[in-house]
Amino acid sequence: MKYLVLFVVVIVGLMLIKKSQQPRSVRQPPSPNKPPQVPEAMLPCAHCGVHSPASRCVWRDGKPYCSDEHARLGS
Repeated sequence: MKYLVLFVVVIVGLMLIKKSQQPRSVRQPPSPNKPPQVPEAMLPCAHCGVHSPASRCVWRDGKPYCSDEHARLGS
């Protein structure tokens, strides 16, 4: 039993040493020149009502759908 405890202590010690030797990454603050991102419109599917981003919607007859299958089925 004492060898098991010793083994666990040695493994944890080795992990701590290895972790302390890794270089720490320096976090850069976000650049102030970036304009704030505008949220994308979420549109409800005309078939099931699930909201999807406007860029991922499938349009059929002027109505947004969440997938090709729902666009095929219609409202």
